[in-house]
Amino acid sequence: DQPVWTSGVTRRGAILERPGQCYRCGVTYNAPLGRYLLAMLPGGDTRGVGGLAVYESPRPWGPWTAVYKTEEWDVGPGESASFPTKWIGDDGRTVHLVFSGDDSFSVRRATLLVADP
Repeated sequence: DQPVWTSGVTRRGAILERPGQCYRCGVTYNAPLGRYLLAMLPGGDTRGVGGLAVYESPRPWGPWTAVYKTEEWDVGPGESASFPTKWIGDDGRTVHLVFSGDDSFSVRRATLLVADP
């Protein structure tokens, strides 16, 4: 639960493991909710088909909890995906996923359902 910092790149460790299911990911801090959001694209050629996984955590090193996963959706997710901080609503519940779907600039709006503490 505590990170170990090192200047040796060969000693680095994973913050999340999904063997064969991690191609690209982006991490964003959602300040109004005090949580990190991680958007992950699966492995393989994501131009035509592919999925998306979204995780959340109170810390950038985890532990991560899956909040959304799909193996496929209506477009190929492309090469990258993230939730830009400029496109997070004041309450943190409205977010926008920016991704390169079908090799185009793509944006999807989402509303996060947040459990009471």
